[in-house]
Amino acid sequence: MLLMRKIKLSLLLSSLFLAGLTPAFSTPPAAGSARAYDLLADLVYVPSTEVVASTPAAVETDLRQYDNPPCKPSQALLPGKTFSPKVSDERRERAIKELLSRIAVCTPMPYDNDGNVHSKPHAGLPKKPAGYYLEYTLIVPNRPTGSGPEPVVIGGVTYMAGPVQSFRGAERLMIGGGREVFYTPDHYTTFIPLSIVR
Repeated sequence: MLLMRKIKLSLLLSSLFLAGLTPAFSTPPAAGSARAYDLLADLVYVPSTEVVASTPAAVETDLRQYDNPPCKPSQALLPGKTFSPKVSDERRERAIKELLSRIAVCTPMPYDNDGNVHSKPHAGLPKKPAGYYLEYTLIVPNRPTGSGPEPVVIGGVTYMAGPVQSFRGAERLMIGGGREVFYTPDHYTTFIPLSIVR
């Protein structure tokens, strides 16, 4: 706290010097320079919430939310014969297998968001340490931008894939620890664990 006060005082004195003004405690400002003092006051004032947000720990946490770690190959993600529970939609099963085969050997992905650490907690994902889940865009063939919701049957249960409101759509794969696979058809509302059957 003492350090912050010293920094604020030195910033104030530097600002006054650069503006060609005398410090406020030596002589009162002339009528015409009141605006300059108001501007300096705005520059020097730092709300306590901003001071807290700029601490190294807070910055580190914020950076971790957007972390894109280097890819590590994982044989555990190589596709098998099918999935358990069974994905009844052949288009989606093929799309999931193709995406997993790319993730498993670190093939470059089409979107910068692919492979990002997913740090936002969601009710359907088992709670794990920060950095455990990486997210990837699942592009399903014949679902262009503007496509509406469509049913997806997995393990005999019907889920709704969200509408395609952008080029990335609403469907994602979440990869946990380089080996667990979760499919979300509706942009993080529902998570379905998929085991690879070899």
